[in-house]
Amino acid sequence: MTTTTDTARPGRLHRLVPLLAAGALLTACGTTPAPGPAAAPVPVGTDCPDPGVAITAGPANAAMGLRVLTIEMVNCGIHRYTVTGYPVVQVLDDEHRPLGITVESGSSAYGAVSGLDATPVQVTLLPGERATSALAWRNTLVGPVLPTPLTAGTGTHLAVSPTPGRPPQTVTPGHPLDFGDAVAPAVGPWTPAAAR
Repeated sequence: MTTTTDTARPGRLHRLVPLLAAGALLTACGTTPAPGPAAAPVPVGTDCPDPGVAITAGPANAAMGLRVLTIEMVNCGIHRYTVTGYPVVQVLDDEHRPLGITVESGSSAYGAVSGLDATPVQVTLLPGERATSALAWRNTLVGPVLPTPLTAGTGTHLAVSPTPGRPPQTVTPGHPLDFGDAVAPAVGPWTPAAAR
């Protein structure tokens, strides 16, 4: 029996190898997408309200008709924020309409509230630092119940500006704003918050 060598086959294989390799590369490119550029990190302060601080309000502490609500401001921006004085507070109803209730800056009528009549000082907040203020009121009624500005309705929200001239932020305390008609509510000056 005689065997013959196929001398043409090695030449065909040499020509097919580059074509097969190119096809494999094209197939791989079609099934595995090339990685896109990495997403840029979200910079600090992206969702931070103007002017670089975020304001919140906690539930009110209540005792014998006296309510005290803590208002907190945090520097959520990337620059230091300096404030001196009092927040500007407006009382809103459940539909975010002003109730026409005047909130005073400090009041000796609430002497039991620590810091309410303190002298305002300059407070500088670095990013992440906080300052607090206190809103105080009584829900007692004196004399006949008349439709005075203090009994115009129960507040639901507060519009709070860090200082006069700054845009307000709406916050919803965890307690109804049940003002009486004895003394106007009062707010204390900003003070540095204790470190957490």
